[in-house]
Amino acid sequence: MADSVRRGMLIKKAVDVIRSSLNGQTVSLEKLSVVEKQLNELAQHKELFTFEDFPPPTQDDPRTSCLYRLSEDEDHRFALYANVANGEVNAPPHDHTTWAVIVGVHGQEENRFYNKTNNGVAQVGSKVVELNSSVKLLADDLHSIHIKAGEPVLNFHMYGLALEQLHARNYWSEVKGQWKTFPAHTDIREAR
Repeated sequence: MADSVRRGMLIKKAVDVIRSSLNGQTVSLEKLSVVEKQLNELAQHKELFTFEDFPPPTQDDPRTSCLYRLSEDEDHRFALYANVANGEVNAPPHDHTTWAVIVGVHGQEENRFYNKTNNGVAQVGSKVVELNSSVKLLADDLHSIHIKAGEPVLNFHMYGLALEQLHARNYWSEVKGQWKTFPAHTDIREAR
């Protein structure tokens, strides 16, 4: 069986379990454990998620990371992506306005967690996401992503609603000293 066919079958199986477990449910961190478990099991098949099939941006690309759509329902829910980076990434503290689960496959991605303060944000923790580790976030949880240059990274990012549909994500601009709104993400590539 071709790797792409096997990969598609495993993705569909994982998303089907996630959908049946969360559909119509009030989402909590406990409920997101199903997503975490399914994606961690999927990550064990890392030979199916290679940088050849999901190439990171080239040195000519202005971005150091990109997203590949692995699965998304017709109503844009249960959206699963491969987030791939090959260079330094320092995303500002932000929310998602929907739940999110990030699971490691290749490399390391540091996630920092924050609380809102009167002056912006205060970091309250961090966790490195790599194979066999993950983070779960509710809609208003704040985090930032940090990837060091020099080692390519590929992780699963799954959201309750597709990133192109998220028009009101907020991020803290340290330079401006204020909350700003991210535009909906538009640079999402289709998986090979």
